[in-house]
Amino acid sequence: MEYGCKNPIRGNRIGAVVVRASSDIDGTAPTETREPPVESKEEVVSVDKLPLESKLQEREEQKLKMKLARKIRLRRNRLVRKRRMRKKGRWPPSKMKKLKNV
Repeated sequence: MEYGCKNPIRGNRIGAVVVRASSDIDGTAPTETREPPVESKEEVVSVDKLPLESKLQEREEQKLKMKLARKIRLRRNRLVRKRRMRKKGRWPPSKMKKLKNV
């Protein structure tokens, strides 16, 4: 063992390693089932299918969030109104017809 080398485990051995790349996960697929790489053809994509730019996409997401928040807010207001009317004895609204003559 040489004391002057930086990595005593490896030593001064220099060699070549042959490595073969595999497309499957564990590398156990038989060689005859592998398909040759297919040349990529440029596909015609309509403008509607293209991804939006990030700023436009953020605006769309913000619009959807605002729409949802508005729906929630309106629903909460309806429920609050209903609760107050119940407390005052004016709910359900069909009851108001009966109270006209009172």
